[in-house]
Amino acid sequence: MGDSGKYAKYAVLAASCAGALALWRLHESPLPQEDLACLDRMDTRVETVHTDDGITLKLKRYVNEGGQPVLLAHGFLGNGLEFDLPHRRHNLALYLAERGYDVWISSFRGCGNGPYECCINDWGHSVDELAALDAPALIDGVTRATGKRPIWIGHSMGGMVLYMYLLGATVEMTNGSFRVVVDPSLANIRNASILGGITIGSPPSLAYGGGDWIAKLQRLPFYESQVGFLIRYLTFLGRFAPKLPNSRTRQLVTLFPRFGRIIAKRGPIAIGLYNPDNVDADVGYSLLKWAADNVTTGMTVQILSLGLDPEYTDSRKEYGFTANMHNITAPLFFITGTEDFAGAENIRTDGYAKVSSDKRRFENYAGYGHTDLVMGKRVYDEIYPDILDWVEGLSRPGAPQTESGHDTAIP
Repeated sequence: MGDSGKYAKYAVLAASCAGALALWRLHESPLPQEDLACLDRMDTRVETVHTDDGITLKLKRYVNEGGQPVLLAHGFLGNGLEFDLPHRRHNLALYLAERGYDVWISSFRGCGNGPYECCINDWGHSVDELAALDAPALIDGVTRATGKRPIWIGHSMGGMVLYMYLLGATVEMTNGSFRVVVDPSLANIRNASILGGITIGSPPSLAYGGGDWIAKLQRLPFYESQVGFLIRYLTFLGRFAPKLPNSRTRQLVTLFPRFGRIIAKRGPIAIGLYNPDNVDADVGYSLLKWAADNVTTGMTVQILSLGLDPEYTDSRKEYGFTANMHNITAPLFFITGTEDFAGAENIRTDGYAKVSSDKRRFENYAGYGHTDLVMGKRVYDEIYPDILDWVEGLSRPGAPQTESGHDTAIP
């Protein structure tokens, strides 16, 4: 046997040993634990609303008739169940519902799980449609059902959709079909349609650079050319395969729970979504199992475009949302974390400092990444009480409200 044959034999042997070790570690890894019973602690209901283009959105509602409605809107690559994981101390929806709030958990078009799934045939939408069609349907639907203006709590893209909605994203009929546009004259009406809002890791721009792993990518050579190539590829892909089926992630981890628990703790998905040191492996597993969901190439291109032009615009580049944040007057609470890839300075400067809201607040929580702002290790004691305090201040007539901006890590 020649030297090349020996090297091949050694390589196969090494790979076999590594594979055996991985399988052994996988077998020894504990099964993830979930508290499914906590989801049955209160009365729940499936609610439906209909968009102007005929889409039926399904919501999970923790029913507290007469209570102040709170509407939860999820982020990119997810669905509404990110707020409703089977872990009582990592479940914002249940936390608010147990304190008397009428909680509505929404999923945007094409997203959702189980009885809350919104099935669609056309995957040609961008984030524009979520703001111009889904958001009005959700807010109007909750208002009609309860007789009260909701408080919108949006994570990541769910908060960006709120900015777009408040600034007048709408639709107009062109040749018998819908076209998304922005009508600034709607801003006052839209801002008055909600009692207030909370955005969690929702950047109005990337003008001050990304945080965490995005900042590292931005320092790499050819960063802009690589982002540009990816945008062109996704634009081409969208012509014949516009759906990016991220829901397969939840199918994979459901079939292989031990593997799912491992990648939820240290896998590339985990590192991209949150600060792994701030997320329990079981909770991370539940996030992937219940809330990983589909997106479109159009949505992805719109989000990725921030890597080339940090000012956030509509998908046609006709209207700059970042430049018009001063037209937002609704009370807003901006939440981010020191490890959040959205970049705290983007949220502070182009969000909190720019809006014209009389009631506003900014918090930057030490050690938090992006999605762990919703389900991290310490949210029950650190973030949820601040959210509750803001919600109570909006919903109780005469409650004191002060303008504040805090950074819990940077003097």
